[in-house]
Amino acid sequence: MKTTTEYVRRLIITTDDDGTRTTTTAATVRTVTEYLFSELSPEAQARAVSDAIEEETSADNWYTSQSYFAEEEIWDAAQELEKHQPVHIGTDAGGSPYGTARRYAWSVADWESVTEEQDTGICWSMDICDKWNEYAARIIALQEAHEDATDRAYIHDENADNAAENGNVKISEAERRRAAFYEDMAERIEAAAEELTEEAARAVGNVVDSLIESERDYYSSPEFWREWLEDGEARFTRDGERI
Repeated sequence: MKTTTEYVRRLIITTDDDGTRTTTTAATVRTVTEYLFSELSPEAQARAVSDAIEEETSADNWYTSQSYFAEEEIWDAAQELEKHQPVHIGTDAGGSPYGTARRYAWSVADWESVTEEQDTGICWSMDICDKWNEYAARIIALQEAHEDATDRAYIHDENADNAAENGNVKISEAERRRAAFYEDMAERIEAAAEELTEEAARAVGNVVDSLIESERDYYSSPEFWREWLEDGEARFTRDGERI
């Protein structure tokens, strides 16, 4: 508890119409007592916590709130992923994050450019990258399977051409059937890889959404503010109003 007393002495000089001057003095004393959070009554503490939550969640204070700075870090982690992977994290009309796979303007499809992602060591980045990598490992396996099926289709096409040149129609037809089989396999793998990449993007968007929601809940909770105010140096009136 800290008590401050302010003493103000005033000299008042009055001059009447006849020129008579009268001098008087007056003094005011104001005493203010400031309390740390731990020094407040339970009722005053409850008010201090309630006021802090109201200030944190007010739209007018958004850019100075705890939630704002936490969300900025989460978005930074999402944008770091976007630099290396074919994914875009945006927000819908209601402000809720979502994820979509991003297609490139050049020839490589989105799923073909997927790799495993290395996090930055920040907790948000670890959560986001862990979710992405759950899908990335499977997509990479599909990349390899697609390449293998494409190679096999090409080989059987070559064999069919060679057999046809040698007049072996039976072998040529068999090889073309094999080539068609692997071409179909490659198309089905590509479709699966595209769908899985979209699913990975949505999953990352859901992680970002969940992280933001979790941080908002945390910074608007009485538990957080009670601990924050107990550890801080903020001062309050006896009733719990912040000074």
